[in-house]
Amino acid sequence: MNLAKLWASVVVGLLFIAGCSSPAVTGIKVHIQNGEYQEAIHLADSVIANGEGSSAEVWYWKARAYSMMRVWDEAAVSFVQAYELDSLMAGSMTNYWPAFYNTAAGYIEEGRIEDGISMLETGSAIVPERPEFDQMLGDIALNEHNYDEAISRFSESIEIAIAMIDVTQANIAECQDPAWAEQLNSELDNMTNSVVLSTYNTGAIFKNFFINSEDEAEAADYMAQAVVIYTRGLEVDPSSADLMTGLAEFYILSEQYDEAISIYDSALVAIDTGVEEGWISEEDAADMKAEVLLTRGFTFIEMERFDEGITALELCRAQMGNTYQVLAMIGHANFIMEQYNESIEVMEQLTLMDGLTNDEYANAWYMIYANYIRLEEDTDALQALLTAIQYDGDNADYYEYLAQTYSTLGRNNQAMEAMRKAQSLR
Repeated sequence: MNLAKLWASVVVGLLFIAGCSSPAVTGIKVHIQNGEYQEAIHLADSVIANGEGSSAEVWYWKARAYSMMRVWDEAAVSFVQAYELDSLMAGSMTNYWPAFYNTAAGYIEEGRIEDGISMLETGSAIVPERPEFDQMLGDIALNEHNYDEAISRFSESIEIAIAMIDVTQANIAECQDPAWAEQLNSELDNMTNSVVLSTYNTGAIFKNFFINSEDEAEAADYMAQAVVIYTRGLEVDPSSADLMTGLAEFYILSEQYDEAISIYDSALVAIDTGVEEGWISEEDAADMKAEVLLTRGFTFIEMERFDEGITALELCRAQMGNTYQVLAMIGHANFIMEQYNESIEVMEQLTLMDGLTNDEYANAWYMIYANYIRLEEDTDALQALLTAIQYDGDNADYYEYLAQTYSTLGRNNQAMEAMRKAQSLR
């Protein structure tokens, strides 16, 4: 879960000193207006210590001072105290929602999960128009594998964000102030991003349900729900490559490959549009395209459209370079196409790369073994398999293949020994 704190800027604006405020509150306001935040806090603490702790205004302005210093936990505690003393003050706290959010994020980073949840729920009660609270609550539930709760929280976050999108769009249409319009457009982007993130997370949960379901009707229902949630998200942000690829993955899992390819093609167009409109950088676009091309290439291979798959993967390779994922898939595609020498050449490049895991090295050598077996070059196959075993010595399948290879080479004693090893690992 990404708990990066939102260091949002909070604009104080002009501080009008209301005639009905107490002298102490007036003094706190003046300190804040002069940028003397620590002095404002000291004065507020002094007033509270001298018996004015029941004044919601004192707690509110103390919280404002802490917010200007970005001491979020103290600000949140003071805002909560002001709200508990006078719930009508909630409307004055709308712009200070990051205090609750950032404080909750800090608690969670410290392992104080329950305190974090409590602060998020309090923040949501005080500033109900912010989707970020339910979004983080969904993240917490997701990390704790409480999937139903996560879906509920993400759904609530989506509903809040969509409602705020409607309000914000209406305000933009009526706005005459360019500076205010810029802030509104920034807020519209934030709400749109919130919909995309919560939608993607919900789709990921349904994907997990779909994969692990053993009942066809149940699996179909999970897919239907995922399609609905992705489709609604794409209505909010038709250019979201993340949502398009998430939806395409469902089509792949259900073997609806043509639909998946259509989604990937739309994703590539959306990325180009984002670059043209200036909200996706060229660097980010290259990474995004590479990920789409990688999965698109895999989809073509699953459809047995191998040439198109190789083409897509080579385009991906041109953008991402020789990563394990790209080379392994190209090698696999060549193997399926019975282009064994080409597959060996690609997989050998993998074995020369630095920084792979033992499993990745083992898989690369195993693929080289499989190619040599198809070429009936058993001695080379044996050496490749022995190297794979060096990286993954507890793989029973490898020892069974080793027994078969020894047997083919007439080395029966070693074949029997390999088979005994395989059985011991089962």
